[in-house]
Amino acid sequence: MKKKWKKIGIISLALIMVAMLLPIGSFKAHAEEGESDEDVLADTDYKVGDIIKFGRYEQDGDETNGKEEIAWQILKVESDRVLVISKYGLDCIPYNTDGTDVTWETCTLRSWLNNDFKNAAFSSAEQENIPIVNIENKNNPIWETAGGNNTNDQIFCLSLEEIEPYFGNYSWYSSWSMGGYNQNLICTPTQYLENRAFSGTITEDEYNSNLKDKGYTSDVIGRRGAFWWLRSIGQNNRNACGVYMYGSASERNCYGMGSTGIMVRPALYINIVNPKSINLDKTDVSMRTGEETTIVANLIPEGTLKYIIWTSSNPEVASVEDGVVKAKAKGVTTITATTVNDLTATCEVTVKEADIFADIKVGTWQYNAAIAVYDKGYMTGTGTKDGKIVFSPNTDMNRTMFVQALYSMDGKPDVTYVQKFSDVKEGAWYAKAVTWASNNGVVAGNADGTFGINGKATREQLAQMFYKYAVSKNLDVTVKPSTTLDGFTDANKVDSWALTAVKWAVERGIISGKGNASTGYRIDPIGKATRIECAAMMNKFGEIYANAPKMGSEDLEEPLALPEKEIEDLPVP
Repeated sequence: MKKKWKKIGIISLALIMVAMLLPIGSFKAHAEEGESDEDVLADTDYKVGDIIKFGRYEQDGDETNGKEEIAWQILKVESDRVLVISKYGLDCIPYNTDGTDVTWETCTLRSWLNNDFKNAAFSSAEQENIPIVNIENKNNPIWETAGGNNTNDQIFCLSLEEIEPYFGNYSWYSSWSMGGYNQNLICTPTQYLENRAFSGTITEDEYNSNLKDKGYTSDVIGRRGAFWWLRSIGQNNRNACGVYMYGSASERNCYGMGSTGIMVRPALYINIVNPKSINLDKTDVSMRTGEETTIVANLIPEGTLKYIIWTSSNPEVASVEDGVVKAKAKGVTTITATTVNDLTATCEVTVKEADIFADIKVGTWQYNAAIAVYDKGYMTGTGTKDGKIVFSPNTDMNRTMFVQALYSMDGKPDVTYVQKFSDVKEGAWYAKAVTWASNNGVVAGNADGTFGINGKATREQLAQMFYKYAVSKNLDVTVKPSTTLDGFTDANKVDSWALTAVKWAVERGIISGKGNASTGYRIDPIGKATRIECAAMMNKFGEIYANAPKMGSEDLEEPLALPEKEIEDLPVP
């Protein structure tokens, strides 16, 4: 069934201009012998200027969170494939590294694109959908520098001759240089390249004094652009042509091949493969107003182009753009991802109010710590006030409260009460939690046979209980031999029984020092831990041990609606 598609992401004026220059419209892919019509794309709407996703590469500068999906701009649509160029500059690589005379055929950039980059950015299945194409390498028309032999590449850079057909006519042209200015050529570097690419931001003065007269529109003000390579040879075979950061290119725009600050915008053809199915990495999400989350769509077979339409059944509750969901108001909405051939997958998003605490402001580190443990059911409030939850962030955490929080973090497994401590009676709200903690070696009692239900939890005790809990779950608690507490002024106050646990907690950032550089940092091992400190520690523990057990949503209980009472009278975690 044919349908009218919206563009994926934000289509800039540059892309709209391109779409006006080249033929667009639906096309029908040709079935190979033995394939059914269902195996190919029929009546699809890939259009010049659309943005699609294919492959992954480091782009946000944070290698700990993995590679990001690569956005590609469609330059040309054929019956069974599309020609694309990366929307952003993806890396800064010299055109050639050894200082010798080269052409595109012999340069190191070509080798990098078809080997290092290809293997880093694409899975084996994706690589199979990148065809080898014949690349024409013309001589420089002004300098008559030899362009070299034509090549057969999977991945390449565009040439000078391809700029106008794919990006539109120059708004300001120089016959002397056989080139000119075109704002469609401005390319923004990724965050990964922020301090590596030769780049600049177009100011209002730059626009008024230079670019306005060259046909640029005022929306370029504030845009950040960077130099990027073309494959065309320049004045000689030791420099190559490129695009200036503000969008100019010509046969005379030549840069030294050894430059490490010029970006690479890979171009390639991608075979169109019809997805067989789609699934989302999240199917049920709970959010607070003001929060954002990303839903990732997975297409089968692997290597399929990600051309997906995202919609929200109630955009006033939560909007979605390119898989990024923004929570706006309390309510429920369904996020739907639709492929180009009408396959769908959904995720139900429930949005709750953010400002739920009477004693913690939204947006503070205390709020972030408290809302995380509250939503997971690890800790509840201590009462209510004016219809909001009292969290009591600065109230000391006692041993019983913390054990109950750990028990909740473990999913509240079934446990049979056993009288182990004289002060833990059957039926008490904490009885199962203390029994569970004792059975798993997380806690031990006092010499007098009591647990110490009202005893305040010190920071070293919390470290010990976290450590023992990690051991009980067979998590890695190895402490590096080089880890010491020498940087803390009160390291000698840590009890010997807690030394290993404190080192482990400090090494992993579960416990951080108090104080500052001028007064010295303290562990404060026997200092009382507050509820908000405990919440922050629990969140850090969960970040470090990503596979640490978490309470399933079906097991969460609604927080107990408590009357307004003094905290000392409230035996709840």
